[in-house]
Amino acid sequence: DLYKVLHTLSKLSNSPKMQRRGTLGFSIHKPRTLSQEDIYRNLSAAGGEEASCAVPEDCVEYAHYDTHIRNEEIYQDLCSIDKQYSPSIAVPTAISHSFEKRDYVITELVETEKNYIDVLNTLLRCFIRPLSSILKEDDVKIIFGGIKELYEIHVGFYDQLRKALPPGSGYRLSEAFLNWREKFLTYGDYCANLAIAQARIQEISSRNDNIYAKLTRCQQEANNGKFKLRDILSVPMQRILKYHLLLEKLLSETQPGHEDYRGLERAREAMVDVAQYINEVKRDSDTLQIMADIQASITDWEGIEDTKLTSFGRLLKDGDLRIRSHDNQKIRQRYVFIFDKVMLMCKTLRNDQYSFKCCLPLSDYKIEDISSRRTLHKNTSWHYQFFLVRKSERTAFTLYARTEEIKRKWIKAIQDALDNIEPAGCRSTDHKFVLHTFEKPTLCMHCSKFLKGRIFQGYRCEKCDIAAHKLCIANSGRCGAKMPPELPPRPPLAARQEPEINGHQPVPPRPISGVSPDLNRVWPDHTALAEYLWFVGEMGRERASRLLETQLDGTYLLRIRPQGATHPNETVYALSLKADDKVKHMKVYEKEMGGEPHFYLSESRFFRSLVELINCYEHTSLVENFHGLDVRLRWPFRRIIAIADFDFNPVEANQLPLKQGCQVIILSKEGDHKGWWKGMIQDRVGFFPKVYVREVSDTLNCLHDLQ
Repeated sequence: DLYKVLHTLSKLSNSPKMQRRGTLGFSIHKPRTLSQEDIYRNLSAAGGEEASCAVPEDCVEYAHYDTHIRNEEIYQDLCSIDKQYSPSIAVPTAISHSFEKRDYVITELVETEKNYIDVLNTLLRCFIRPLSSILKEDDVKIIFGGIKELYEIHVGFYDQLRKALPPGSGYRLSEAFLNWREKFLTYGDYCANLAIAQARIQEISSRNDNIYAKLTRCQQEANNGKFKLRDILSVPMQRILKYHLLLEKLLSETQPGHEDYRGLERAREAMVDVAQYINEVKRDSDTLQIMADIQASITDWEGIEDTKLTSFGRLLKDGDLRIRSHDNQKIRQRYVFIFDKVMLMCKTLRNDQYSFKCCLPLSDYKIEDISSRRTLHKNTSWHYQFFLVRKSERTAFTLYARTEEIKRKWIKAIQDALDNIEPAGCRSTDHKFVLHTFEKPTLCMHCSKFLKGRIFQGYRCEKCDIAAHKLCIANSGRCGAKMPPELPPRPPLAARQEPEINGHQPVPPRPISGVSPDLNRVWPDHTALAEYLWFVGEMGRERASRLLETQLDGTYLLRIRPQGATHPNETVYALSLKADDKVKHMKVYEKEMGGEPHFYLSESRFFRSLVELINCYEHTSLVENFHGLDVRLRWPFRRIIAIADFDFNPVEANQLPLKQGCQVIILSKEGDHKGWWKGMIQDRVGFFPKVYVREVSDTLNCLHDLQ
C-alpha cells in the first residue's frame, strides 16, 4: 500500500530528531474534494516551457495540493466558528427558520475575523516577544515581518465590520472591505516571504539547540504544541484568500434589491483583485529570484555591465537556438533569453554558466516567417528557420530551431514581447504608453483595479502620467484631457418604497427627530429658498397652471401666493403639481408645536421646514393628505442644464451614468454637501458627482424668466 508507506515516511520526516538534523518534513493526505477557487493556483508553473527552469508538473501539483490541504486544516482549526469560544455576538447552535442564513454568513465573517485577530495576537504574544531576545534582528524581521502591521490592520477592519452590524447604523458591510482593500496589499510582501520565513525557522532551530528548545516552549504555550510556528505563519495567507469566498456566500444569501447588494458585489470584486495582486507579487518575487540567478550565471558582460536584467522586463522564454548573422554568414550555437524588451544571446559554458555575446532591443526588430518548409542544411536537426529583421537597416538574423513546434513557440514569445512593447490598443489612443515599473500600488485609470506584480505591472503615459493595464489602453481616452476628480462619498440612499396594501400606499409614520441640519432650518425670508430648483418666488394660481400644464406629470413648484395668507394657520406658500394631466394646487399651513412653527399639508404629518416637507413628498405619496392623489413630487419646475466633462460609470443602482459631452438636466442639488447632484438624461434619473459636470448659461425655466 503506497499510501501507508508514504504516510509512515511523512511521520518520520516530521519527527523532532529529523527536524533537528535540518531535514525538511513533508505531509501526505488522502485525496479529498475542496470547494476552493483556482485563486490558489500553482505559481511555480509560471516559468512556462523553459527547460532550464522547469519543474515536473505532476510533482509541483501534488506538492502544492498537499501543502494546501495542510494549511486549510490549520486555518479551520484556528479560525473556524466551530472552535470553542464565547461569541461576541449571538451565534445559534443551529440555523433556525427565524435566523436568516444571511445573518449566519455575516456572523461567520465577523467571528472568524475575531478568531483570526486572536491568531495574530498569539504570534505577537507567544512567539515574537519571547523569541526576540534570542534571535538575531535579521532573523526576527525575516520570520515575523509584517505580523505587527497585519494585527493593527485587522483590529481596525474588525472594528468597522462590527459598526456595520446594527440595522440603521449608517455603515455598510461592503464599505469595510472597500475602505481597507489598499491596506490589505501588505499581504503581497508577507505571502511572497512566507516560504523564506518557514525555511529560516527550520534552519536556525536545527542548528541551535537553545533556539529549538525555546521555540518548542513557545509552541506549547500558544496551542499546547498542536501546531508549529511555521504552520501558524500560513494562516494569514489563508485568511486573505478567504474574503472573496465569504463575500460570494453572503451575496448568494442577499436579495438583489438589498441596499448593500451592489456594494457587496464591488467588495467581492475588490477582494478578488486583492487576491490576484498578492499572487502576482508572489509570482514576481519568484521571477526576480530566477532573474538574479540568471544574471549571476552570465559572465563577460560587455557594454551593459551595470544593467540589471529586471530592467529588461519579465523572462518570456529561454533555450537553445542556432543563429546566423547576415553580416558574416556564420552559424553559431547560442543560448537565448527572451525578455519583454530585449533578446539576450549567450554562449553556453560548463556548470550552467554563460558568456554574454549580444543584446538586441526588440523594439528595433520585426519577425519574418518566410516559409514553414524545411530548409536544406547539412545538419538536418536544425532546419526550421525564421528571420529577425532590423527595421531601420537591411540587416537580419536567421534563427534555426529543431522542430516546427519549437520554432512556433519562439516566434510567439518574440511576438508577445513586441506586443508588450507596443500594445495593439495604443493604436486606438493618442497617449504615449510605455511599459513601466510602479514603485507603489497603483490603480488603472480605466477599470480602477490594481496594476499587479513587482516589475512592469502596467503602462504609464509619458505625456500625462496616467496608468493602465494593457487590456485597458484602448479605452484610455484622449491624452492631455483632464483626469476625473476623485469620487465623493456615496450619494444619498434612495428612499425605500413601502409595500402596497390593497393597491394603496400605507400612511407612513410621523417624522422623528434627528433629521439633518439643512432640513431643520426655518426660512425667515424667501430669498434663501431661491437656491432650490422647485422654488419660483411670487406667482399666482393661473400662471402656475399655465406653466405646469405643458410639463411632465410629477412636475411641481412651490410659490408665494400674491394674496398672502387669507385664513388662520395658512402660510403665504402653495404647492402646485402636475398630476393626471391636470394641475393641482395645495396650500401650505403652519402650526406652532413646542414653541416652534411646523409646516404641513394636512395634519397627518408635520415638518420643521419647507425643505423637509418637499423632501418628504419627493419620496412619499401625497395620498396621506389628499384622497385619490397617489403621486409623488418628481420633477422640480426649474431645471438647470449641465454638460458632462468626464465619463462616469455608476457603481450603485441610484447613480446616473455620464458620457463626456452629454447634456444633463439637474433636477436637485439635495446631495450637494456630499458632492452629488440628482439629474436626468432622457428618461433615466439618478445621482452623479457634481464635479464631473459644468453648468451652462442656458437653463430651463430660470427664475428671471418667471418674473
